[in-house]
Amino acid sequence: MWFKRKPAPLLAQAPESAPEAPARKQKLGWFEKREQRRRRRKLFEEILGWILVPAFIYLIYLGVKAVGGVPKELIDFGNELIGIVMKGGR
Repeated sequence: MWFKRKPAPLLAQAPESAPEAPARKQKLGWFEKREQRRRRRKLFEEILGWILVPAFIYLIYLGVKAVGGVPKELIDFGNELIGIVMKGGR
């Protein structure tokens, strides 16, 4: 059983003074609200990144697999771009 009843003698020994009402929460200022929004946004972006980046990589893999591999023209074009960058654009 999760919850057990207290024995009768313990029930009779209830605290004599009632707990005071909790004090009102202070309203947050604009700076604290901005920090909360920033924290939530960063968390959202992290979660989104952990989901979307693997999804994009998987979709690129499926696209390359559907075409039958990376076409030779794309590899040649990439090599030309790398060559241009290494020469300084001339």
